[in-house]
Amino acid sequence: MQWHDLRRTMIRTAGPLTALLLALFSALLPALPAAAQGQQVQQQQRQFEFTQDYDPSPAIWELSDEDTTIYLLGTIHALPRGFRWRSERLNEIIDTADVLVVESSTYAEVPDAIDLDSKLVARIANRLPTSNRLSNAGNTRWRELVGMSGLDFASIDTMPVLLGLLTVGMSGGEFDTSSTLYGVETVLEREFMRSGRPIRTIEDSGEVMYSLLRLDNSEILRELDTSLTAWDGKSLSEFFDEDYAERYGDAYWEAEHNWARGIVADDFELGLGSGAIGRAFDYNLLDRRNAAWAIWLEERLEQPGTVLLAVGAGHFEGESSLLNMLMARGLEADRIE
Repeated sequence: MQWHDLRRTMIRTAGPLTALLLALFSALLPALPAAAQGQQVQQQQRQFEFTQDYDPSPAIWELSDEDTTIYLLGTIHALPRGFRWRSERLNEIIDTADVLVVESSTYAEVPDAIDLDSKLVARIANRLPTSNRLSNAGNTRWRELVGMSGLDFASIDTMPVLLGLLTVGMSGGEFDTSSTLYGVETVLEREFMRSGRPIRTIEDSGEVMYSLLRLDNSEILRELDTSLTAWDGKSLSEFFDEDYAERYGDAYWEAEHNWARGIVADDFELGLGSGAIGRAFDYNLLDRRNAAWAIWLEERLEQPGTVLLAVGAGHFEGESSLLNMLMARGLEADRIE
């Protein structure tokens, strides 16, 4: 199982959902020890410096008809303080848009949003612990894996398996200087709030997360068991990415630099492999959402006005990208920057 840079990928590509995930398990698990937090701060000061010797120009597309213009901006949900990403063209679009549409926002109500907390509590109460569904060898490694994370084993063991894996994976590794405080959506929301313009969401993030967390079947457990028994038990990072290697400075921020330069990759995946677990994540966090968003955009063209849609940059890359989903519906978004 190669969960390449799991924490970074989830926070920066599926940021709003990751924030929801963090909120879910933070209520169930103790906080990180103060000593660990101090080590993280020291590490941040050494490892995560960056330079920008270019003028930023992130990719922007336009979808329009006679009386409606929708600008599509791929975003990074969490960025380090001082990272530049705004171009003159983007500033013009921000100033002229009537409404901002994002994946999730505390400033926008979602009618008929599901009660994710109660659904998750009920699912935890009624499921057989993960350790009881693994082989003896897998069970031993599962306890070692959770132990390395420093998290409470019983809490992780009772979670739906994908939530448990995400929680363990995101507890380890690097805690860099990126933050949603400096992320694109947060900055845009502040500007639209100051100018009194509305903010809307394109989906119910709780429903999206629940569609993933309820996948707790035998195929996923078998894959987890196989991965656990193949793991040597030496490193938490190597369980989630056998090719893990530390990177420093601008090499660490390569994805952010490429995005700010407007580089759009031909392929994109969350990096969780091609097995049952990887397919579950890719379908529920990318393919399914992109298809639903294409329908939303087609319907939104029926209303006049100027819209700025700001969603994770990964949704514009790969075979199942939002751009390709629009083309499948006979719509084409033209890249303007």
